[in-house]
Amino acid sequence: MRTDVARLVLTDEPFNVAIGGNVTDRDQRDFVMASRAMTDPQFLDFNQKWMDAVLPHLVDGGILGTFIDWRRWPMAQAAATGLGLTPLDLVVWAKANPGMGNLYRSQHELLPLFKKGTASNANNISPGKRGRHRTNLWTYSGASSPGPDARKGLQDHPTVKPTAMLQDALIDLTNPGEIVLDPFLGSGSTLIAAENTGRLCCGIELDPLYVDVIIRRYEAETGAAAILADTGETFEQIATRKP
Repeated sequence: MRTDVARLVLTDEPFNVAIGGNVTDRDQRDFVMASRAMTDPQFLDFNQKWMDAVLPHLVDGGILGTFIDWRRWPMAQAAATGLGLTPLDLVVWAKANPGMGNLYRSQHELLPLFKKGTASNANNISPGKRGRHRTNLWTYSGASSPGPDARKGLQDHPTVKPTAMLQDALIDLTNPGEIVLDPFLGSGSTLIAAENTGRLCCGIELDPLYVDVIIRRYEAETGAAAILADTGETFEQIATRKP
C-alpha cells in the first residue's frame, strides 16, 4: 500500500443547519460553511465537491464515511454513488441522550460507509475477528451526556464526537500505521483517536478558532507538543507572538 494515501476517510461534515436552535439551544457560532444557507441542490453539490477532492487521496479499496443526519443523508448518498463509490454499510449511532429535533427529538446520527474501487477493504470485525463482535448499531454517549470526553469539549465546539467511538471505528476499518483523513477535523476527535490507536491522522479545518481548539485538545489529551512543521516552533511559542 502507498504511504501517501489514506485507508479511510472518516469525518463529520456540517449538516447545513444553524447551530443555535438545531444542534444546541445555546447561542453559538455557525460553521464557516454549510450552515443553514444552502438549498438541497447546493448541499448536494457541496458533498460532490468535497468527496471528489478527497478521493485521489484514498487508496483503492479504501472506505469513505461521514456522519450525517436523516434529512441530508440522501444527498450524501447521491453524491457518493454519483462519484462511483459503492455503498458498503449504514451505521446508526444511538446516543444516550437526545438532542434537538423538528417533531421528535433526535437521538441518533447516521454514518453511511462507501468503498472506493474494487480492492478488498480493511475488515477487522468479520465476524468476531480478533475477538471483536460489532454491529452497525453503535451505542455511545454523546456530548450532552455527563462523563465522556466529548462533554468536556462541548464548550469549545458544538458537535464533538466521542473519541471512544472513533477509536473503535479506526480499529474496525484500518490497520496500525495506516492513514485516516478527516477533511472537517472540527474539535480534533479523529486526530486523538488515531494517536491512541497507532494510526496517522491527516486533518483539515478552515476555522482558525477550531484549529486552536484541536491543537489545545490534542496536547491536553496526549501530553505531546504540537510542532509547526515549517519552523519547528511549538504551538505555545506561536501563540505568544500572535497579535
